[in-house]
Amino acid sequence: MKERYFFAVLFILIIFLGFFVKNPFILNMLSLSAITLIVVTGLNLLLGFAGQISLGHAGFVALGAYISAIASVKFGVNPWIAILIAVFATEIFAIFIGYPTLKLKSHYLAMATLAIGEIINIVTNAWVEATGGPQGFVGIPLLSVFGFALDNEVKFYFFIWSLTFILIFLSINLIDSKFGRALKTIKSKENAAYAFGINVHLYKMIVFLISVFYAALAGGLYAFYIGFISPSSFGLTESINYITMIVVGGMGNFVGVFISSVILSILPNLFASFEDYWPIINGLLLIFVIMFTPNGLKDIFKWTKKQ
Repeated sequence: MKERYFFAVLFILIIFLGFFVKNPFILNMLSLSAITLIVVTGLNLLLGFAGQISLGHAGFVALGAYISAIASVKFGVNPWIAILIAVFATEIFAIFIGYPTLKLKSHYLAMATLAIGEIINIVTNAWVEATGGPQGFVGIPLLSVFGFALDNEVKFYFFIWSLTFILIFLSINLIDSKFGRALKTIKSKENAAYAFGINVHLYKMIVFLISVFYAALAGGLYAFYIGFISPSSFGLTESINYITMIVVGGMGNFVGVFISSVILSILPNLFASFEDYWPIINGLLLIFVIMFTPNGLKDIFKWTKKQ
């Protein structure tokens, strides 16, 4: 209940902020952080509540981006229909690869998901005729909502943050349901879940498909907002960034993950000159959190107070 109040107040503040911030650079950073937050919220359901890691989640974002862009640019499909097609196609792909993959555990699951993400990245690089290859895919149109074009940073800011909070509230309600309680049981005591009659593999599949839905949707929104996509935006580094945001925020902690996602997605844009060093910084941050503050921000505050 406290989380709902927190996000309700935060939503009002963020919308209020949009009326006063006129700097396109700041609005662009905040909008991109909202898109990242959609991906991380879905991944947090999978990792934070079900305990299933995915080291290739950027691959599903890439599928959402590329399929929607190709459908819109090359086949003239309406952008929103294109996003729906991309999400549906990515979900079908996720069913085929998720069914056998989610039977794996620990580092075997991590390596399998890593391989999936890398395969998608290799395909987007190599299939030049469809994706544009390393040079990228250009000419992606802008989105519009009920004939209202999202043709500047201010309009898209209000739209993307409204959608992001809707998805966050849906995630909180999902976790507070019977389904969410089953996920928590699977994460903490999988054998106990079997004993209670929970179909563990089915629940893992469902939460995996939900997280993929969030990722593909974010990918489609990213493509139509930026107007240009390339494989470099969806590589292993990006997948690790998503994991870092969840670990730093606290796995299964919606508030902590929100804070860490926004901060860690904005900082690289503010300090662009350190772009080459961010993977190292993220690695060190992960090591620190795992060693000293395994519960993320909650423990970081306690650790800081003790020091």
